[in-house]
Amino acid sequence: MSKLISNETIKLLTYRIQQEEQSSRLYKQMSLWLNNKGYLGAAELWSKYSKEEMSHAEWSMTYLLSFGLEPQLEDLDKPTFKATTLVDIVKLSYNHEVDISIQCNELAKSANSQSDYMLLSLALKYVAEQVEELDKLQTILDMIDVFGTSKEALFLLDNKLKTLV
Repeated sequence: MSKLISNETIKLLTYRIQQEEQSSRLYKQMSLWLNNKGYLGAAELWSKYSKEEMSHAEWSMTYLLSFGLEPQLEDLDKPTFKATTLVDIVKLSYNHEVDISIQCNELAKSANSQSDYMLLSLALKYVAEQVEELDKLQTILDMIDVFGTSKEALFLLDNKLKTLV
């Protein structure tokens, strides 16, 4: 094991990989649900989000590999959520990203407390990404707030979401 990476860091990054992969599965399941309900634009966008989450998992994998460590993939839970509308999916996604943001802040806090500035650089990449994730979903929530949840408004929102792919 490298002198430059602690056991705590390995655990945190293994967890980060698992959580990013879990997010990917959740968004893929949401995409499938959206597709099945006729929200084809939103389905395509959530599928894109699913792929992005996998790329975020790769960040931690690459970091560990850079230190000669083989990343260990943890078990993933079956994604579950209760939704009846596109609005539910957006709200659930936003709340999920809040939870992920807290986790990323904890990674940065750990890196800072260990004076591990290489890890801090990675952690700050995750934190910056979370600002972007929250902003995307907040913008959608704002549109829902302004334009409402009528069938017509949701139809137009679904079409708008397709343009974000």
